[in-house]
Amino acid sequence: MLKNTLLVILLMISSLFTACAEGYVSDGQKEGDIKEICFSLNMDGGSPTRSSVSLDGMKWKIFCFDDQYNYLFERVGNVGDVTNEIKLSVTKGIIYRFLFLFTTADNTFPTLTSGDTYWDLEAYSPQLPLTDPMTMLVSKGEQDGTLRVAASTSSVQVTLSPRASRIVLEKDPDTASDIIVNSMTYTNAVSSVPYPHIEPQYYNEYEKLPVADRTTYQYVPQEGICYMLPDMCANLFGMNATLHITDPVSGNQDIPVAVPVGLALNVGGGKTYYIEIAADANGKITATWATRVVPKTLKLATQNLWGKATSTVIDYFNKIDVDVLCAQECSKLSEAEIKAQGLYIHTHSNNGQGKCSIISRYPFSGTTPNEYGVYIDLGEGIVALVMNCHGAFYPYGPYQLNGIEYKGYPGTDDVDYVVKVNKEARQAMVDKLLEDLASATTPFISLSGDFNEPSWLDWTVDAQSAGIVPYVVQWPTTRSLWEGGMQGDAYRTIHPNPVTHPGYTWTPFPSEKDTKDRLDLTLYTLSPNTTVKSCQIIGENAETSDIVFPGWISDRIFDHRGLRTEFVYTR
Repeated sequence: MLKNTLLVILLMISSLFTACAEGYVSDGQKEGDIKEICFSLNMDGGSPTRSSVSLDGMKWKIFCFDDQYNYLFERVGNVGDVTNEIKLSVTKGIIYRFLFLFTTADNTFPTLTSGDTYWDLEAYSPQLPLTDPMTMLVSKGEQDGTLRVAASTSSVQVTLSPRASRIVLEKDPDTASDIIVNSMTYTNAVSSVPYPHIEPQYYNEYEKLPVADRTTYQYVPQEGICYMLPDMCANLFGMNATLHITDPVSGNQDIPVAVPVGLALNVGGGKTYYIEIAADANGKITATWATRVVPKTLKLATQNLWGKATSTVIDYFNKIDVDVLCAQECSKLSEAEIKAQGLYIHTHSNNGQGKCSIISRYPFSGTTPNEYGVYIDLGEGIVALVMNCHGAFYPYGPYQLNGIEYKGYPGTDDVDYVVKVNKEARQAMVDKLLEDLASATTPFISLSGDFNEPSWLDWTVDAQSAGIVPYVVQWPTTRSLWEGGMQGDAYRTIHPNPVTHPGYTWTPFPSEKDTKDRLDLTLYTLSPNTTVKSCQIIGENAETSDIVFPGWISDRIFDHRGLRTEFVYTR
C-alpha cells in the first residue's frame, strides 16, 4: 500500500517521450534475450498555461507491471541525468505496462514492494489537500494511465498529463459579490472501487479489488480556485462538497453544493469545473455545480508542398496560423526538423502518389488502419480524426473535358468515359479512405488533400450556364466519399455558389493549356456541437485568394494555392 507521505507533482506540460521498449530482465535469462529501452525526453514541451517550462531539477519514477498489473520493478532518477535519457534493460517476448511519475526533488514517490499490484498505488493520489493545479503529472497511456508495450514494438510515444482538476468558484456579481468563501470541504468524496477508468474485462479478479473510502479533507481557495482528483466523483450522486462562507449580513454559514439533476459530473484530469454561488430575493445563499460551454477551434490547412524544403514549410505553417497542416508532395520534408520545432508529424505513402504528411501542434493518440489519418486529442474530451490524401495526377478530367490531351488521355466530350477512367485511377485510394472512415471512433472527422479532381459540388448546371465549366459532372472521388459518410465540403459550406465563388486552387503558375480548377479540398463529418466557421483560399494576391501570402509568385513557393479551414466546437 502507499505510504502516508505521498507526492505532490508540479507543472502541466505535454512533454513527449520516445521509447524503444521490449520487456524486463529476470534471473536466468540469456544475454541475447536482453534489450535496452531508451526513453528520450523532449525538453521543448509546453502547455496552454505553462509554455516553455523546463523539468530540470525534477525527479522521475517509472513503475513496471506485467500485463495483469502485477508489480515487477521500478526505477528512479533525476531529469537531466545521462543527457536526459532514461535507460532500462529488458527482455524480449513479454508485454509490460509502464507508469511514469514526475515530482519535485524535495517530495517522495509512492512505493511498491514484491507481491504488490497496480491497485496498491490507489490511483497514485497525492497527499490532500492539493495546492497546485498540475498535481499528479503522470503518463497518459491507456485508460488507466499506463502504457502497454509489446516486444514487437520498436518505438512508443508517451505524453504526460495532469491528474488534478481545477474547481472555479463563481459568485453572482449582483447577489453574492460580498460573500467570502473561507474554505471548501469534501466529505467521503468516493466510496467505491477507485479505478472506474480501468476496463474490467482485463482482470480476472476485478470484483475483489480494494474499495477506497476517502476521509474528509478541506481546501482554502486561492483567488476563488481549488483542486481535486478525478476519482473524487466516482459515486452516482456527484461530489459531496460544502462551502464555509462569511456573509456580511447573516454571518458564517455552511452551504452544501448541489448537483443539478442530469449533470454528469465525471471529473477528468486537467479539466475545469465550476461552482456557482448566488443569493435569492430573501437573501438565501445557494451553491451549485455547473458546467460551461467552452468554445474552441481547430485551424487546419491543406497544401501541396511541391517538394519544398522543411524550412519553407515551417515558415508557411507558422505564418498562416494553423494547428494542423495536411501536406502532399513531401519528398524533402524532414521529420527530425519538424519535431525539433516541438511539432508532431505523421507520414504515409498515399497509394504510390508520393509521401503525404500531417503536421500538428497537438500530439497524436492513434492512427487509422491504412495510415491515412491520425487521431488528435484537442482537449476538453474532444478528439478529431484528421485524414490526408493525394489523388492520382492523371488522367486529369478537367483537361479531358476541355479538349486537352494529357498523359495519353485525349480530349473528349464523353462525360461518362471521363468519369469512368478518373474513378478507376483513384478508386484504390478511395477504398482505403472509406475503410479508414468506417473505422473511425469519433464523429469529428476531416479529410483534406490535393484530390487532382474537382468536387462533385462544382460542375453544376448553374456553373455550366455561366460558362465556368463545359459540362455538368458529378466527379467520382468526392461523390464516393460523400456516399461513404462524408457530410460536407468545407469551402462549399461557407461558399455554396460555385458561380460567385469558384474557389480555384489550381494554379498560381498557369501554362497556356491550364484550366482553372478547385482541386484542394477539406471534406468533413461533424459532431452535433461542431460547425465550420470559415474556409479560405491562401495564395498570391487578393484577386485569387482570401489570405495573401507574400512572395508566393516571386519565390515560386507552391504550385497549388492552399486552403485554410477553421472548425469551432463546444463542450
